[in-house]
Amino acid sequence: MIKGIGTDVVEIQRIEKMISNYGDLFLKKVFTEQEMAFCNRMAFPAPHFAGRWAAKEAFYKALPVSCQQHSFWKSIEIIPGEDGRKPVVRIIDEKLKEVLKGESVSSVHVSISHERSICTAVVIIE
Repeated sequence: MIKGIGTDVVEIQRIEKMISNYGDLFLKKVFTEQEMAFCNRMAFPAPHFAGRWAAKEAFYKALPVSCQQHSFWKSIEIIPGEDGRKPVVRIIDEKLKEVLKGESVSSVHVSISHERSICTAVVIIE
């Protein structure tokens, strides 16, 4: 049973500007070490950071209202799945895990897409 659907769209240039203006201060506030390592391995990291930003925003929007106060930027991480490409959401924060379990959340699905200057993400919580 679907418990929530969230979507987000972000301009890649906006994330590039945040990285340029604030550097590690911005990156370390929003992204986990694993997310930063993955994105920084890419020839063009900004679209990958933007995708993770959009996915985190979409995740928050998909959460049941009772869970939203327990979700922060680094409560989750968006990492490559077993195939090395398709992203997955990993819940890091123990309190958020507990609250989601109380809401009978069984799975979280994420899709990220980049197109020239924008990035979009959709999250479905079951």
